[in-house]
Amino acid sequence: MRADFRPGAQWVDVALPELPIGDKSDAYFRGVVAAEIKLHSVVGQDPRFTASIPPYRRHSTLLRHATVAQGIEHARVTHSGLALGIDADLDHVPVPFGYNQDVMRLLFDDDAVTASQSDIGKFQSRAAEKFGGPFSGVFNQPGTRAAVELAAEKVAGVRLPHLLRVVDDNRGEWPDPLFESKMTPKDYARRRVNYLFHSGLFVPTLKVHCSHCRVERHVSADDLATTMTCEFCGQTFNLALSHSLTQPEWRYRLAAHLRADQVQALLPALAVTSLLRQLRHAEEPPLPHILGLEVSIDGRKIEVDVAAYLPDRDWTAVLGEVKTANRIDANDIANLEFLQQKLSEKDVRCLLLFATLKEELSPEEISGLRGLVERSKDVQLSDGRLLPNMPLILTGPDLSHPPGSENHPWRWDSKDYSGVFGTAITSCERNLGLQNYTFSGTDDDISIRCEWADS
Repeated sequence: MRADFRPGAQWVDVALPELPIGDKSDAYFRGVVAAEIKLHSVVGQDPRFTASIPPYRRHSTLLRHATVAQGIEHARVTHSGLALGIDADLDHVPVPFGYNQDVMRLLFDDDAVTASQSDIGKFQSRAAEKFGGPFSGVFNQPGTRAAVELAAEKVAGVRLPHLLRVVDDNRGEWPDPLFESKMTPKDYARRRVNYLFHSGLFVPTLKVHCSHCRVERHVSADDLATTMTCEFCGQTFNLALSHSLTQPEWRYRLAAHLRADQVQALLPALAVTSLLRQLRHAEEPPLPHILGLEVSIDGRKIEVDVAAYLPDRDWTAVLGEVKTANRIDANDIANLEFLQQKLSEKDVRCLLLFATLKEELSPEEISGLRGLVERSKDVQLSDGRLLPNMPLILTGPDLSHPPGSENHPWRWDSKDYSGVFGTAITSCERNLGLQNYTFSGTDDDISIRCEWADS
């Protein structure tokens, strides 16, 4: 069934099937039944909320605002969704949503822990809505990223032919060889640029020429008028005369004069969230996630660029550090490793993620990440198997494959179908030179021994 809700709503009313358990007119009939509800997809939800809540007893507190409704006796989170104890004669039930920040905070199971979102994270969450949300896959396309980066560097804007050429020159494997096989590269470039225009990210500007002092400037379409006033000399001039003196030229700049550093932080974050969604092979509600998660724990305040919870198969928290061109350093690794240990103490599976838009990692980055791999602990999957809990390492090419590409990371787990943990091991083989690993030690203290390609 389908149920509609307002984007900012904290719950959705779901119709229940009628149960042939008695006549509603029977005054003597009373009872409570369990309604198990699983959401297969959620569209248009406010980015502060999530419809998917981890199956820990402590997370059931996020459902309390539903239990105050008349006829709701109990509310619990289960591995399959929600289980609500309701009066047997109800025909609708409210299915509550939770705040993403509360979902992440409760994973640590410590009242002293606080979770918030950084200012850059709030900007990224709102900016993502212009492109269909953080899982839309727009910035997994290198041509689109290149066009946005170019516009961020050009305050005066970029001409349309230039934008089309940049998308075409940097498109990589796109258009998708499987789902867009009949699309030409030129058509693909035009469609991508039109999508950016439709999103509202770009503002059209027109070059105008003062007929008195000959100063030129680019004016947004909203500020154009038949008669213009020159900002330099203060004289008024006719726009038609301006166009007769110089060739009219439309350019497109980023809305709100977005800074280059804001754009550079936005692109890898949204590329990573989309990739995490693409790693899932089942239709599920959007991932609980926060861009720019700030965690205060044990006197330390740590910022996580991308935090998400994968609500299927092995139920895993993902904490990610993403970079555009800067280096992944020892401090980045230590901070995420500390949070991973805290979650492990609460029996929460946690996968660390390190991503960069660079073509490859530097030798210093490889050395630091290899050390993290060698310190990996074991993790038990839902099917009972033990695997090393290695980090998921992604480079620019890894984040830029179409879903139909044979090199897409969702195909990296084809050997033994170990889920995201198997994908992480393959990423270490591809990007760090891991050749083999073995377990050593006792059952209570298992360690990982690694062999590297250049050892």
